[in-house]
Amino acid sequence: MLKATDEEIEEVREYFEWQAPNLEVTFMQKVYSEAVLSTRHDVWDIHTNKDRWWVITGGTNLYSQQQFPNMDLALTFHIGLMLRIPRTAERQEGGVRILPFGPVFEKIEEAGTAVTQADGLAGYQAVGVRCREALLELIGVAQDAAMWTDTPPQRANFREWAEIICNDLLPGDTNKERRRALKGALQSAWTFSNWLTHSKSATWIDADMAHSLTEHASGMAASLIVRELRGVPLECPNCRSPHLEPEQGENTATPGVLWERPRCADCGWTGRPVPILDLEDGQSIITREGEATNECGILSVPLRTILKPGDPAIAVLENIETGPPEPVVYFAYGSNMSTARLRGRMPSCKALGIATLPGHALHFHKRSADKSGKCNAFASGSNKTVIGVLFSFDPVERAKLDKAEGVGRGYEHAIVTVINDKGRRRKVLTYRATPDQIDDSLKPYSWYKEFVLAGGREHGLPPEYVAEYIQSVEAIEDPDKTRDKKQRATLGSPGR
Repeated sequence: MLKATDEEIEEVREYFEWQAPNLEVTFMQKVYSEAVLSTRHDVWDIHTNKDRWWVITGGTNLYSQQQFPNMDLALTFHIGLMLRIPRTAERQEGGVRILPFGPVFEKIEEAGTAVTQADGLAGYQAVGVRCREALLELIGVAQDAAMWTDTPPQRANFREWAEIICNDLLPGDTNKERRRALKGALQSAWTFSNWLTHSKSATWIDADMAHSLTEHASGMAASLIVRELRGVPLECPNCRSPHLEPEQGENTATPGVLWERPRCADCGWTGRPVPILDLEDGQSIITREGEATNECGILSVPLRTILKPGDPAIAVLENIETGPPEPVVYFAYGSNMSTARLRGRMPSCKALGIATLPGHALHFHKRSADKSGKCNAFASGSNKTVIGVLFSFDPVERAKLDKAEGVGRGYEHAIVTVINDKGRRRKVLTYRATPDQIDDSLKPYSWYKEFVLAGGREHGLPPEYVAEYIQSVEAIEDPDKTRDKKQRATLGSPGR
């Protein structure tokens, strides 16, 4: 298994859940990595509650392990597919022409694919997330490519970096309108993409607009930055022609380095060459990470189609070695937000941060066996959200949580899509009241309300949310003083 960052794990999980919304990931790990022609392909082994898949990045795609039981076979097919995918005439110029902004346009292309596949609010919001990531990649690459200021702001401060870069690229009064146009395009793309990420009324048109704005702004900015980095003048200094073309080649004095200079198509003037790509740098065309294998995979039947999630199985995998099960990620929004209370039920639980559940409202109207009201994330379909805490826990403890929550006796499992504190969407487990157990006349016992308050404050839920949806709720005293005392002892507050 190869090491993977939390961001990598989230990106792959987000992609898989987008492609396979009806499957539940039970285990995932990065098992191999290979770079071909400067494009890195990471191979992920994904186990679900029904089957197994390979997810391969670098033009991310997924492949059924029933159809591709051998990792090397799947990777070979994927790399060949990526190299053979036809390009539009606009993109046939090659990646070298946009160095070092290749990763930016890869993310924009992924956003474009997301637009075509988006179906519903979650899909439209996901396009906003991808556009936002592309814009952050743009300013990140620009920061790495040149020194723009002696007092740089935070790396992810898009607005300030856009201001700095535009002022540097297009200085002075003569560039006032050009500068305004570039700034406006970048700021508009950023503002709209952020709005789309959180909008509860987004449409497919909004997703398409976000992608178009991002592509347009990034294209303008990247073009100007590349011209600046490569010393390309606005016009030929010899004949004033605007027809300047890139001319590339190698220098025998510095073998292995690709150079580029501007050349006038009208008079033949050439500018100063600059190095744009190290063709060697001590690396081969293909670099690999991960355990080598001598296995040889050969398709035993003609490959007529690629299986997608939901397609009928074609074979049963045998002799599968599985790793440890993936921890369950659980969204707590009521009394289980209190770590002390939840840990009493599941010792392995670990807080992952707060998250929001769109389209739901918090109510204390679930009928409990003790005749009080308990919390419920009610699917209201409105623009309200429930804010709670994400926990991970060992799946062997899930039965304990089911029992404590009363599954089958008022609560039921639900797999919902929440937005975590990093702005990423993920599918998680939660519990919601069954319709027959909802009674809006019920009130919570005061000790239960204090558990909810304690959990919210412990994990830093927004004070205004706590005040409006928890603190303001009327509570009643538990007539069972023994139970009241026992619960408060767990909470750590004195009994009354």
